[in-house]
Amino acid sequence: MHGPLPGDPAELGRQAARAVAAGAAWAAEVGPFYDTAGARAALGGVSKQAVSARVTAARLLALRLASDGEARDRLVYPVWQFVPSVLRHLPRVLAAAGYDPERATTGWTIATWLTTPDPRLADRTPLELLRADHVDQVVGVAADVAHALGNHERAALRVPADRAS
Repeated sequence: MHGPLPGDPAELGRQAARAVAAGAAWAAEVGPFYDTAGARAALGGVSKQAVSARVTAARLLALRLASDGEARDRLVYPVWQFVPSVLRHLPRVLAAAGYDPERATTGWTIATWLTTPDPRLADRTPLELLRADHVDQVVGVAADVAHALGNHERAALRVPADRAS
């Protein structure tokens, strides 16, 4: 036996339920997802290293999940990006949107933006336009995403004036 859990068991249960609900909401919003083995298969059986190289080069969108307990983040890959027209245009869009595979928030933010109707795109999703090979429109709007990501990161790093001294 490992002993009692720290904290109130009812509160721990509520926290676990919220985590499951949040995961289901993200999956409904930007999923479904492949794991690395699924991404390898979708790319024609490439190696794990080839998948990793594509992510590092911002040619493939990887989304970071919680650590697997071994100080590594688990990655998932939205299935919709493996459509040939989307995969072909993705590097340009990811570059314009400011994708940084080392920052978990950029991947999730960009994935959400790609799958959400955008009024600047006549209420179509950027993903719909990529599937139809209208990449220039998407790239034009992606710069706004990069700007927003940059502003959020700068705000998060900003030291409050009362702590600066």
